[in-house]
Amino acid sequence: MVSQDQIQVHVLPSYQQLDRNFVINSSPRTRIVLPKGTGYNYTRYRLVLSSAQRRKFAATTTVETGRFYSGTRDQLILDTAVRPRTGVVLYMYGEWNRIGLPQSPRFTTKLYRTILDTQFNPWIQLSNNIQYDSVSAIMGWQSRFRWILRPGNDLYVVYTHNWVDDPVLDRFVTQDRKAASKILYTYRF
Repeated sequence: MVSQDQIQVHVLPSYQQLDRNFVINSSPRTRIVLPKGTGYNYTRYRLVLSSAQRRKFAATTTVETGRFYSGTRDQLILDTAVRPRTGVVLYMYGEWNRIGLPQSPRFTTKLYRTILDTQFNPWIQLSNNIQYDSVSAIMGWQSRFRWILRPGNDLYVVYTHNWVDDPVLDRFVTQDRKAASKILYTYRF
């Protein structure tokens, strides 16, 4: 049996010609604009270590470094999946970027995501996704319920809630909440 574990090494040469201004938000209040018409030629280097996704605990680690437009970027990604029992999967993802551009001091961006997928039977599924990123300072939660009434006939109920990290209040404050439902009906003739 093949283990399906992998080690990958990538050399990623890139060339990009900006056809419009490219805006990079280094923080909720700071924007860097790379001008339209500028060409960037750079190379990045990536190392990926991953275990087989079929295991109860699977993980992928990605380390990438190199040039990034007119500066540099170092990136670390940790992506895990835990399967405690059939029908339940917990995904956890973290991404950290350290970016240096001549137009600004070095800055760090962070992205965190957790997804809990629960399949109660082949017809009913509940998925919860929570995500936070440091640039927008917004944490969002989406809960999606799916019930397959018959193949081709589905009922969806989705709830979304977003919070903004308010530095003045030193806590998360609700930004918006929404609920929606959808019925998918297939008519065969």
